[in-house]
Amino acid sequence: MNILETRHGRMMVRPGQDLISANLALHGHYEWNVVNLCAIIAGGYESGVILDIGANMGTVTVPMAKAHPMYEIHAWEPQRVVFQQLCGNVALNHCHNVYAYNKAVSSGNGCVDIDMPDYNTNTNIGAWSMSSKVRENNQEAKAGGVKEAVECIKLDDLAFDKPIRLIKMDVEGYELDVLNGGLDFLKANKFPPIVYESWTQFELYQETAEE
Repeated sequence: MNILETRHGRMMVRPGQDLISANLALHGHYEWNVVNLCAIIAGGYESGVILDIGANMGTVTVPMAKAHPMYEIHAWEPQRVVFQQLCGNVALNHCHNVYAYNKAVSSGNGCVDIDMPDYNTNTNIGAWSMSSKVRENNQEAKAGGVKEAVECIKLDDLAFDKPIRLIKMDVEGYELDVLNGGLDFLKANKFPPIVYESWTQFELYQETAEE
């Protein structure tokens, strides 16, 4: 791992051609427009909670935690290896308001055995998905690594004592599973704003758009 000074903060990045790491190394940032959007929507309240579902290495988690020290940032990353990277970046930036979980937010509770990426050769580790359909149909999302058990939880089983200011969701085609496991949670929290990634250029995602 290399440690770089970036717009997001000090970041532990993977050497090689991984998309996010390469952008941080070459440009010093990755999708900073998403960070800006999240910061605007989250507002400047005295307290609150931000949920980062699909946090990857923390390019949103870390700057949001630094910009909103009065908020709790709860971040979920199902890939064990990437989760370790996330924790390293949280520690490097002294983000004591971050709570990180090596779990997947899904439509149900339990554990699933799932193929992980090959971290030595994959050029876009962040494109990996919990969805088997996405992994089978999107070349960037293909696994190729070892099989690991991933613990799954539902949003509906979570409760916070502060208002939810923002949900950022970057789960590579797994959005419906996250939402289906959180309908009661969203209603109970007055449907907080959600920032999510939509890959409308892929036929697979267009097929599920009406769902």
